[in-house]
Amino acid sequence: MQQESLRSARIFWPRFNRGQLVARLREQLPELARALPLRRVVLFGSWAAGRATAFSDVDVLVVYADPPRTDAFQRVQRTLEVRGLEPHVYAESEAARVQDTLDRMTRHGIDLLAD
Repeated sequence: MQQESLRSARIFWPRFNRGQLVARLREQLPELARALPLRRVVLFGSWAAGRATAFSDVDVLVVYADPPRTDAFQRVQRTLEVRGLEPHVYAESEAARVQDTLDRMTRHGIDLLAD
């Protein structure tokens, strides 16, 4: 029996796996490091845990050296070219105020600055 597909509901599955995503993000970090003095970059959430679905965003924590900058979030978004990117961007002083929360969020994350 032939089945008809719904044209109004399209789901685009990512064209990469976790390893490819990590490699792609790491490839883009040198360019980001030229714009922001990076201290910590962590992939966390469903992609880091290996539970990503077609609806998952790509959660990335970026902590950079003080002082806080108004353009930091935009620079991260422009530089890390990954569909579904959900950047969480903090200067060190900002991150220090919410350190417990960031530690919980990234506990099982993948350190993108590590070799």
